[in-house]
Amino acid sequence: MTLTNEAAAAILADNFAPWVRDLGLTVTETGERHAVLRLPWSEGLAREGGALSG
Repeated sequence: MTLTNEAAAAILADNFAPWVRDLGLTVTETGERHAVLRLPWSEGLAREGGALSG
């Protein structure tokens, strides 16, 4: 079964802890056996010098 991006985003919104939702993850692609999520850069997650590891 393949989820739509919207259905996968709803799973994130409805089932994950608040700190996970606060990351601002967005679903960019879903497939039969994979999902691709985007983690946007933010000051709160950046390391010294502005790098974001992930």
